[in-house]
Amino acid sequence: MARENVTIGTLSFKFTKDAKQLFREMLGRYRNSQDLNEEDSEHLRYLLERHPEAQEKIGCGIKRFCKAPTDQGTSCFWLEREDGSTTDFSYITCVDSKRKSLYQEFAEACREAVREELQKAKKNHFEAHGDSDGKLVCEMSREKIAPYESHLDHKKPMTFQVIVRTFIAANCIDIKSEMLSIAGDAQFVTTFVDKDMEKRFQDYHRGVADLRIIKPRANLSLGGSERITKSKNPVRLKVKNGA
Repeated sequence: MARENVTIGTLSFKFTKDAKQLFREMLGRYRNSQDLNEEDSEHLRYLLERHPEAQEKIGCGIKRFCKAPTDQGTSCFWLEREDGSTTDFSYITCVDSKRKSLYQEFAEACREAVREELQKAKKNHFEAHGDSDGKLVCEMSREKIAPYESHLDHKKPMTFQVIVRTFIAANCIDIKSEMLSIAGDAQFVTTFVDKDMEKRFQDYHRGVADLRIIKPRANLSLGGSERITKSKNPVRLKVKNGA
């Protein structure tokens, strides 16, 4: 079997079978009608983005995940949307996804739309608030970290995933391939062809993002237990007047 690296959010696997085993074991840990905990739910959010019908499955936004039976006498993952509607989905279908879903492509274009602004904000923040060695205190571990060993984190509850989802829901966006760049030579990321959409996301992101400097992967050490509090030293994005 050829090696196929699979990345699902913060999880990495050498083979698709390893990813399937993890989610199969996750499903097995729950009783029918039992809600998933916050950490497992976050992994499922990333997993669901791989589904060929991700946008339709997610709909107006996900309220919760649970395990429930199917008409075939088996059990699978289900989700309840913010409007109370429900649907099931197969973790196998998600893992086996051969290409990015339109939802994933859209999210990638969103991230690329704000990449340069985030890089500049991080650089300016270190220059303005760093100590004599150019270091800042990680908001989670309280260690002093340099720019090269730091991560600009979208703080809960408005993680980048949530920002993308709420932007789609607030603007009633029906994602179309025509909105996005077509893959070509030397093009490694998806971008917006629709520049109005790109600007709208940049403005929305600027208005809701709560950014902080942390040590890479420091937020993973708490799993889903992190309390939602104000950032101690938030990274500011400049509001562009008349833009």
